[in-house]
Amino acid sequence: MWKQYFKFVKLKPGKVVTSQFGEIDFSADNIGIEIIKTLYENGFPYLEITEEGKAELFGGESTIIEGNAIEKPKRVKKSKQTTLLV
Repeated sequence: MWKQYFKFVKLKPGKVVTSQFGEIDFSADNIGIEIIKTLYENGFPYLEITEEGKAELFGGESTIIEGNAIEKPKRVKKSKQTTLLV
């Protein structure tokens, strides 16, 4: 079922050891969608979401940046405060 929402890429589908869920056989069709979705949301490099997956699981918008790019936080400038002595 998960294969209609995600594609397994960069490797031949088979057993892969993940840090969160241990060994998963990606050639199987019966992997829980929540496991696959969690891996994807955490940047698992071997999953790509399909258009059907975007529409069904994320309402048309993916919350993950494609290609494992990490969005850098914006730097906030400190405001200069002057102290008035009276």
